[in-house]
Amino acid sequence: MQERCYSGRVGEAGAVHPVMRRLLPLALALAAVVAVPATAGAAKLPKDVTRTTYRYPIDLRPGTNIIKIRFGVPHPRGPGFMVRFAPNLTRRDGSIPPTDKIHLHHGVWLKLGSGPATPGYPAEIISAVGEEKTIASLPRPYGYPVNPGDTWLLNDMIHDLTNRGMRLYVTWTVDYVPANTPLGRTLKPVHTLWNDVERGKTYPVFDVLKGSGTRGRFTYPDQDPNAYAGRQGERPNETTITRAGTLVSCFGHVHPGGLYTDLRLARGGRSKLLFRSEAKYFGGRPPVSWDLAMTRTPADWRVRVQPGDVLSVHGTYDTKLGSWYEEMGIMPCAFAADDSSGADPFASKIETRGKITHGHLAENNHWGGGKTGIADPTTLPNGSAPGNEVDIGNFKYRYGDLSGVGSTRNPPTVAVGQSLEFINQDAGPAQSFDRQIFHTVTACKAPCNRSTGIGYPLPNGSPLFDSGQLGFGQVGFTAAANRNTWKTPTNLPPGTYTYLCRGHPFMRGAFRVVPVKT
Repeated sequence: MQERCYSGRVGEAGAVHPVMRRLLPLALALAAVVAVPATAGAAKLPKDVTRTTYRYPIDLRPGTNIIKIRFGVPHPRGPGFMVRFAPNLTRRDGSIPPTDKIHLHHGVWLKLGSGPATPGYPAEIISAVGEEKTIASLPRPYGYPVNPGDTWLLNDMIHDLTNRGMRLYVTWTVDYVPANTPLGRTLKPVHTLWNDVERGKTYPVFDVLKGSGTRGRFTYPDQDPNAYAGRQGERPNETTITRAGTLVSCFGHVHPGGLYTDLRLARGGRSKLLFRSEAKYFGGRPPVSWDLAMTRTPADWRVRVQPGDVLSVHGTYDTKLGSWYEEMGIMPCAFAADDSSGADPFASKIETRGKITHGHLAENNHWGGGKTGIADPTTLPNGSAPGNEVDIGNFKYRYGDLSGVGSTRNPPTVAVGQSLEFINQDAGPAQSFDRQIFHTVTACKAPCNRSTGIGYPLPNGSPLFDSGQLGFGQVGFTAAANRNTWKTPTNLPPGTYTYLCRGHPFMRGAFRVVPVKT
């Protein structure tokens, strides 16, 4: 056994050429790999297994929130097999930043090289994770093959929830077995079968609004009649099996508010639940934060599939506690082609529940919601915004910002039927995708003035309103509204309305609607 650490040479893409987009989007490039000192205190591993930590350096710009494609991504050289993949995000000194400051929205590792691709993807997805940091482990006798000719790329989206930025590493620790070892010669190859409610999109997200669904729960796409509008009958959450084999391992991915993802199989008019990957929130806390772990299939779980079978994935979210924007519902599975060892799901009992892959993570310790001394905006006098315009600049709302001083913190006031217009001056020119800073104006339950953490503030205001991500971005790569302005709804009844910025939740503000004078 051996434990090492490797670092990749930086290379990335912001705005993406159309040729790259056809590769999911990818660019075929590879830079040198540089060895760095080994990690001390190596874990005890089985014979023939090597544990190596790879890392990729990232200089995160203040307030940024965009997808990047990273080249020169280090990886095992092969030939051999990966049997475990554990992702993380660290500062340059190796410490892990708190989730309420820096957030790994997603990391997706992809491979160009040998091996079949997931249907719909010209490149194969190796592994993927969000801030829940699921550890993917393959049961014996399976392994994910890596070969000398492979090229890896990383698609990531890291949020700076502050206005300071940070120098970081994305890291991934791989357990690797050389093919020419006694253990390696016993392993069977698997490849990733990617199940996603918005499969085929680079940024596969959807919104879940407070109060939607039934009994405080909403399942996508089942309960959204417009989920796939304009996609000409396509069902992105479905994958048709074209080659017989066995599913050997699956785990789900959701965002805060998420309860579980379901994987179902349909065959000959029958349907069967194969696995429910549940979000386990730690400390008895409500399902509103990243302090969670997802369950994965048991080590002895095996399901045999055949050509014509249709797999479908479904994501279920809580809708009592808030509105959840830019959510996901994903269930990657390891698939062993031409393997008949799995159980027939319609003739055998299939275990549909599993266990989490890790416990509570220290980076999620700061919940938020404590007293701050910031005034309750509902008690402040009426303010004003010249021309009914509120600029957003330098991570502040020009008028009505709860952190403001003097009269600038007083809620700007409009009459019933009128609107305030918010203008994101931090967005910059429409052409500068790589340097955009997005802001939102999202309803938050008053007074919305407590301390920022992983569980506060929440997008839980009523009535609901949300500006979308004000700023400009490449279509398909961000949730950018591709505008930098937004007007408040004209049908709001009299009252004081508080709001937050979803991308930078320390930013809070308020405005007030008053009756028309007669």
